[in-house]
Amino acid sequence: MSQNLSADQEFISDVVACQLVIKQILDVIEIIAPAEVREKMSSQLKNIDFASNPASADPVTLRAVQKAIALIELKFTPQGESH
Repeated sequence: MSQNLSADQEFISDVVACQLVIKQILDVIEIIAPAEVREKMSSQLKNIDFASNPASADPVTLRAVQKAIALIELKFTPQGESH
């Protein structure tokens, strides 16, 4: 199973691996963390000041933070709760 991957394929493989690990971590957090901890995870990301942060010049970083917030909120929003 040792085939040579292109740089793009290797990068995509790394991203998918990270997503799988994150899914496992979120599953554990959902079981052991109180709601306050989950809310703090999301609010810490929301409180990043992109106006003064050098990362704001990088659209990839900005999008990554937005995706992280969405992932946390989607994962931890109780079923049936409306926004």
